[in-house]
Amino acid sequence: MMNAREAKAAARPPSEEGAVRVVPPVEDMEEGAVVKSAARVLRILEFFDEVQRDARVTEIAAHLKFPQSSTSALLKSLAQLGYLDYDRVRRTFLPTARVALLGTWLKEGPVQDGRLLRLMEDLSEKTHDTIILAVRNGIYSQYIHVIQALTPIRYHVPQGSRRLLAWSGSGFALLTQSADKEIRAVVARTNAEAPEGRTPIDLRATLEHVHQAQRDGYFFSRALVTPGAGAIAVSLPPGLERRNRPMAIVVSGVLEDLERREDQLVSLMQDAVDRYLVTDCG
Repeated sequence: MMNAREAKAAARPPSEEGAVRVVPPVEDMEEGAVVKSAARVLRILEFFDEVQRDARVTEIAAHLKFPQSSTSALLKSLAQLGYLDYDRVRRTFLPTARVALLGTWLKEGPVQDGRLLRLMEDLSEKTHDTIILAVRNGIYSQYIHVIQALTPIRYHVPQGSRRLLAWSGSGFALLTQSADKEIRAVVARTNAEAPEGRTPIDLRATLEHVHQAQRDGYFFSRALVTPGAGAIAVSLPPGLERRNRPMAIVVSGVLEDLERREDQLVSLMQDAVDRYLVTDCG
């Protein structure tokens, strides 16, 4: 049976698919920094986490832009290792319980007991926008979980995407828990590691944005990274995971639409954080 999100997607007229805009992962992994096959395995698992159903080799390869031959080989290997199940009749793959059991030993409060995911699902139902869970990863803000919007005009945000910590809405929200000295170090490292031709990050502007997020309790990114797109980011309480990395929740969508609903969205986000993470509602 289809869940609520799948039912909504199935009911969407085919003509609306042309309104989907894919947001590119602005900050891809540096060339040679990641073993290609390892990255592809994890992106395959993230693909299943996003679509939440079985899929054929051709669909997976097309979605991830992988060669079909190597995608088929990886899927067969994962099936042999017990991480995927292969349906010979439908010719589809689906993750097994072995995938679900990975990480169950990490007893991390709201992450482990599902409150964080319920918070995201609640915001998805109430806003119909893309909901993102971002975490600090070095000099980046990384999207570790994404619930895609199902609105006719929307941006598709790939799970696992990275944005510069010192120049993105989610990054500014994540830096609200940092002292100015640490922010200066982040900007310096970001500029030192920047590829040739990229405009250096302005320290004064970054500090102003972080201070604004600290004062307001959120940051509204207006086409800061992607033209026409907006994002409202709220920092989450500390201590949600074992290593206590800063985390933020983000509502992303078409900029003009978010601007009309800014106050409403901020209120919904802050209320959800209070209900699910600050006040222990189980």
